[in-house]
Amino acid sequence: MERKILIAGSVFLGVLIFVAVAASLVKKQEFKGVVISPSPNAPEISLINQFGHPFSLATEKGNVVLIYFGYTNCPDNCPLTMAKLKEVLAELKNQSSNIVVIMVTTDPGRDSPEKLKNYLANFNPQFLGLSGSVTDLEKVWKDYGVTVLDGGETHSDRVYVIDQQGHFRLTFPFEMSPADIAGDLRILLDE
Repeated sequence: MERKILIAGSVFLGVLIFVAVAASLVKKQEFKGVVISPSPNAPEISLINQFGHPFSLATEKGNVVLIYFGYTNCPDNCPLTMAKLKEVLAELKNQSSNIVVIMVTTDPGRDSPEKLKNYLANFNPQFLGLSGSVTDLEKVWKDYGVTVLDGGETHSDRVYVIDQQGHFRLTFPFEMSPADIAGDLRILLDE
C-alpha cells in the first residue's frame, strides 16, 4: 500500500514539475519599455532625409523603426540618446540590419539636411535625419504627441518604436538602459 502511495506521489510530483517547466518555457517575454496597447498603425511620416531625398515611413515596413525627436544643437539628451542607440545596435550585431533609427528635427530653422547628415555621422552614418517645412514637421509632431517649445529646444524625450507591420508598439523613456532597449528589440525582431 505504501509503495502505491509512493509511486502515485512520485508521478504527481513529476507531472507538477513538467507543468512548471512547460509554463516557464511558454511564458511570453515582457517588454521593459512602455507598451502601446492596442497597437495602432503608426502615423505616416513624409519628410526629407539628410541626403535631400523624400522619406516615407511606409517604405520601412519589414523593419523595426526607432524614432527620436530632437535637434543637432542640443547639449545633453539628444546626443546621449543617439549614442545610446548606437550602443544598442552594436549590441544587437547582425539583428541590427532590420532596425532603422530616425531623428526627426524639432529645430527646422537650424537643422538643414546637411547639418543633420554631419551630426548623425558622428553616431552612425546609417541613422536617418528628417527635416521639412515647419508645417510638415508640426503635423508629424502632433501625430506622435510630441511637444515642441522654445524653438525646438524643449521637446518630448522618448524613442518611439514601430514594429515590422507598421504598428506603434512601444516607447522607450530616456532613462531606459541600452541593454533593456536591446532586449525589447530582440523580442520584436523574433515575433
